[in-house]
Amino acid sequence: MEVSLSIRGFLLSQWFECLTRASTGELNELPQGFFKESWPEDLQTFVVRCTQLSLPKEQADAVRLQRVEIPAEMKRGMTPKKLHEVAHMASLVAATCRQYECDVVIDVGSGLGYLGQVLSCLYRLRVVGLESDASRSRSSRQRARRMPRSELLSCVTLELKADDLDGTAGELERLLIADSDRSEDEGCSCNHEHADKVTSCQHSQRGVRKRKAASNARGRKACMIGLHCCGDLTPSMLKTFCKVTEICAFVCVSCCYHRLETAADGLFNNFPMSERVAATSQKRADRECFSQDGESATGVSSERQGWGVESAASSPRELSLADGVGIFGLRLAAQETRARWRRQTTEEHDFHTRTVAYRALLEVYAETEGCALEKKHRKITSKAAFSTFENYVEAVCSRVKSSRTSDVMTLQDMKLQLYTFHDRYHQFFPYIEIITALQVCMQSVLESLVTIDRCLFLDERHLPVEVVAIFDDSVSPRNFLLVSHKLGKEPCRNLEEEC
Repeated sequence: MEVSLSIRGFLLSQWFECLTRASTGELNELPQGFFKESWPEDLQTFVVRCTQLSLPKEQADAVRLQRVEIPAEMKRGMTPKKLHEVAHMASLVAATCRQYECDVVIDVGSGLGYLGQVLSCLYRLRVVGLESDASRSRSSRQRARRMPRSELLSCVTLELKADDLDGTAGELERLLIADSDRSEDEGCSCNHEHADKVTSCQHSQRGVRKRKAASNARGRKACMIGLHCCGDLTPSMLKTFCKVTEICAFVCVSCCYHRLETAADGLFNNFPMSERVAATSQKRADRECFSQDGESATGVSSERQGWGVESAASSPRELSLADGVGIFGLRLAAQETRARWRRQTTEEHDFHTRTVAYRALLEVYAETEGCALEKKHRKITSKAAFSTFENYVEAVCSRVKSSRTSDVMTLQDMKLQLYTFHDRYHQFFPYIEIITALQVCMQSVLESLVTIDRCLFLDERHLPVEVVAIFDDSVSPRNFLLVSHKLGKEPCRNLEEEC
């Protein structure tokens, strides 16, 4: 296996020559916009443009985002990171509900219900948690019963489906009707067992028309929220928010952009979401990828050019927006931010180099041998295993099962191969942090692109939207929160046709 031509070109470039002489401190500051006048002009431009094209991730004014103090009994089970997130998010959600007079909160992907429990106990908000995993729904209800004001909190098993907006809207409307009825008459002969499914209890269906009429008379107003909604969940929430009349406010933090689902042609179903970002990609695709007769140079139709898993590998030419962000770009968008990178010590950089290098060697082994590696345990290695390559090899060989480790290929053969690859490629290890520094520069640009695309999706539907850096990104890297509302706006009933 040889180093790719693109990497070879970089290693021979003026960029690389300059960055190899940079100190640890200078590399740490590179994503912040640092450069030297002696560096190549295009490298300076790259650094500056990355900072200019990035949304600010520094936490918003602490005066606006008052952190709520969570009682000790409610902190049980929360990590310091989760506590930081819940304390700040709860405050903003409560303020949003007050501003738009929301009487119920729909917590999507509620998990064990930490956020919902704080909202119900400390702010006396009625909260309905939606969780696709039935076991988590049950665990959330069990935890809630130990909390004060548990009557304000419920959790149901329901998955939002962006490809079935009418069905999802109907389920949510029935859910809000049932919750409205429940708020007036707490208690049910089912003793909460019906809460596991929205439609599983006959009591929740009895007199639906009567309760719907009462619900409409009350004029219920819901705020849909989500804390670190993974993959397609945020796009599903955005479309549901536009569709369901009763949902008048939206507060959401996203994560795991690389888990967006793809269609049969390998392109993302929900990225880009906005017409303007899609059009920007299309214009460049038309200009750069198509000949005068309209025939594609990459074999991809003009309607779906770019924005997919395979798009980055479709042509050897220099990549541009038309090539699409792709799965690797979205994975980079979900990686560590420049705030954490800036604080790394020399020792931490050395450790990062070893983790990247050793895992890469294992991947080279699997690719070269044409074998699959299966984990025997939840994690292949512990952090301590990266102290030396010898420790790493021993840990891997004891915790990974290879499809080739049979009578022909023994574990000893695997070890010898890994050491051979180490001797061949260790000369490139010092370059890992240089490439990572450039990746960190791009991370903020890519995450900003995804966030802006979702903002434009709402803007195109005449809905106001604000981006708030709600968390300290050195504690919680995914800290872009979208806030929107429908005050005085009509819902987008034709959303499925538009999308």
